[in-house]
Amino acid sequence: MYDRSEFLEVMRSTRSSGRLMCAGFQRDLSALLDGELPEESAKRGLAHLENCQSCSEFLQAIRLQALAHRDLAVPGSLARRMRRLRGEDLFEGMTDAEIIRRLATALYQLGKAYVLLANDGDYLLEVSEEPVEIDSFQETEAAEAAEVAQTTGACTVDLETLRGRSQDHLQQGRRLLDEALRLKPKFAEARLYSGFVHQLMDDSDGAAKEYREVFLRTDRHVNRAHAAIQLGLLYDRLGDHRFALRMYRWVVASGLLHRRPEFAFVLYNIAVEHLSLNDLSAAVAMLRRIRLGFPEVWQQARGWLHQSPELLSQLGQDDEFRLEIEAAEPAFFAA
Repeated sequence: MYDRSEFLEVMRSTRSSGRLMCAGFQRDLSALLDGELPEESAKRGLAHLENCQSCSEFLQAIRLQALAHRDLAVPGSLARRMRRLRGEDLFEGMTDAEIIRRLATALYQLGKAYVLLANDGDYLLEVSEEPVEIDSFQETEAAEAAEVAQTTGACTVDLETLRGRSQDHLQQGRRLLDEALRLKPKFAEARLYSGFVHQLMDDSDGAAKEYREVFLRTDRHVNRAHAAIQLGLLYDRLGDHRFALRMYRWVVASGLLHRRPEFAFVLYNIAVEHLSLNDLSAAVAMLRRIRLGFPEVWQQARGWLHQSPELLSQLGQDDEFRLEIEAAEPAFFAA
């Protein structure tokens, strides 16, 4: 539960400072609340938050208002208190429940963006190159230089600065995801990303707990499948191949592959688990199924196998399969 003194301090600061949200960040936050272009809006919003203290503090005030409503039972209407904040009204016509739901989604998207910033080099580069609109500057020595940078279109986030703050970004992502889950405890997508954060922090038990919660509690097959796959990958790394196999088999048994063919890669995972359990015939049968029924996955599987010589060597011990593959792809086992 949040400390009430922190909530009151932030709210007093925000109301008395006269700070407004910058127009660019306002548009992106509004888009996130409405579920519009979440990936792009989150990336731009994140880049802006890295540059603009005013908007960062304003967002913190909104977050604390919602959390206070949930955790501290502050009397009065959440929508009415939100309208007291300076700046444009982002919550016009919304009920308290709708504000909570939409804000949870926005926090999830921003939290996810911070986690990617900490872990994904390509995403880091994209954010560093994202032009930042800042239309209200604080009275500091850097204000004039920042204003010049903005007018020339060169106001971006420094790549090396971002790279050096990866742990801070991971922690910020974790905080935002935690807040999204406090506002909306059954938010499966946020819980899946929370599990990923636990993995990045080498907390396998914490990750497994989050993935299990999604697998056991959510009604959506897609989210259950993501949780099952993550549990499978986690337990494969821990050497529990039977449990990993059971998770991957659930994805197939759910019938999801027919509706969402992008999940067909799980068939390759099943073959690998069979090889890890020294069940060569079952692994070969699964790879035949992939080759005949899922040609795109087969092309990927070829690349994965060539990166794992020990798996390729195991498969080569099945003479029938070896002859079958070499008849179509003579250099397959020589690669």
